[in-house]
Amino acid sequence: MRIEFFSSLRIKLRIEMDNRLTESKIKLLQKTSLFSMLKIKELNEVAKYGIFSNYKKGEIIIKEGSWEKGLYIVEDGEVIITKNIDTGKEINLASFIPGEWFGEMDVLKNAPNSVNAIADKDTRMLVFPTNEEIIQNIFQEYPEITAKILHKLLAVFAKRIRSTNKLISDKSPWIRDLRRQLYSDQLTGLFNRSFLEEDLITLLPKYGENTSIIIIKPDNFKEVNDMFGHEAGDKTLRLMAIFVQSILRNEDIAVRYRGDEFAVVLPDTGGKVAFEIAEEIRSTLNEIDLRHITGNDDFRITVSIGIAVYPDNAVDSASIIKMAYETMFKARDSGGNRVLFVNSDKSFGA
Repeated sequence: MRIEFFSSLRIKLRIEMDNRLTESKIKLLQKTSLFSMLKIKELNEVAKYGIFSNYKKGEIIIKEGSWEKGLYIVEDGEVIITKNIDTGKEINLASFIPGEWFGEMDVLKNAPNSVNAIADKDTRMLVFPTNEEIIQNIFQEYPEITAKILHKLLAVFAKRIRSTNKLISDKSPWIRDLRRQLYSDQLTGLFNRSFLEEDLITLLPKYGENTSIIIIKPDNFKEVNDMFGHEAGDKTLRLMAIFVQSILRNEDIAVRYRGDEFAVVLPDTGGKVAFEIAEEIRSTLNEIDLRHITGNDDFRITVSIGIAVYPDNAVDSASIIKMAYETMFKARDSGGNRVLFVNSDKSFGA
């Protein structure tokens, strides 16, 4: 009898705890704008998929680049959203306090997480861990609930877009400063690789009928590092960046691409003008006096340059950059210190 009594008591206590937990979930969902329009019965169904999780101050909740997805609702504490930039630093993008939610964008897209989420203090959240199977089950089993949530999401996204557009027009200096932080290379002051991989995707179609991409790589930069040290190498890269920028027009964009490699984006520019600019870059870099860096009168930088033109050679940013990059190596393999067009064996240079 005693065993049956305690077994029955445990079951009863477990049911009471589950009920209290569900009540806590529903109360939080009612305070959250994404779910506040749902009826109690609908909230009860949604609550089944949520799990309360606790995070210590400084604990990483979402890691940039990971595939772990979730919708997070803050019950207590605070979460900050950050993004890594090329300088090795993090910048703060947003913060979330009790009743607010985040993670919906990464849930909806088939891509790695684009930001970090970090507990700024001890934090408790209702988490909806997601995978394709769970999402499909919810869509099929609760079509009316899904429709209401998606409708709310669309309204939220539309409001964010309007707010962002207003922010861009009202706070353009702030936006420019944020872009500099996100897309600036610390060593040279040029745009960094993230600009080419993230921002150019949307900018490229707006640049005019043609946009040329130039990739530049020193043929003998390794000798600078090997013979004169890495500090001399850094100084040489800074000097190259200054000279490249001095040749470009106001609308052109110079980028430090990879290590000792540079890229140049030439909006509304066809192959003929792109070649003229690339050739001027090549000859100018050849003439840089490095004596104050190397102490060697005879040492000169030579460069190999590849050119590809959008949309003639490719119709998306990733492909056009790749083609220009591969063409630069062809120029290098054919002797170096020359300019080469994509899909052409004809090179120009010394």
